[in-house]
Amino acid sequence: MNMSRFAKRLIRQKFLARSERGQSLVEMTLGFVILLLVASGLLDLGRLYFVYVALEDGAGEAATYLAINPACAYATDGANCADPSNAEFRASTAGGHLVDWSDATVTITRPDPYAQGDEIGVQIAYPFKLLTPVIPDIAGANTITLTADAKSVVLPSS
Repeated sequence: MNMSRFAKRLIRQKFLARSERGQSLVEMTLGFVILLLVASGLLDLGRLYFVYVALEDGAGEAATYLAINPACAYATDGANCADPSNAEFRASTAGGHLVDWSDATVTITRPDPYAQGDEIGVQIAYPFKLLTPVIPDIAGANTITLTADAKSVVLPSS
């Protein structure tokens, strides 16, 4: 039984068409995995930027408050410094309620005693947890510490 060349070519084309369908499926699957990793990385990058802007806002708000009321850095600084009348509270609420401020550390540096023209600094450190599954393996850690600093000068009391 000798097959003609035409029949052999037809069988070969059908076989190649089936194998190319499987190849397309594998390429599409690998492409979706890469696309999913890029999309989740962009999501993490957007979250990171949002939190950083909130930290900058909080540090700036606290530094501005301390320029006007340098005696009220913390709620424990006196009777007039209860929440919301202290810089630590202002720092942890200025950025909005979409950030979990319970993990943030607010550090206030001011001279003791302070006087008009003295520099006051506020630093907020925040442990940012990544959601993308592969990035922590590359970066070596699941948490990135974001910090925001702001400085101000004590203004004259009115």
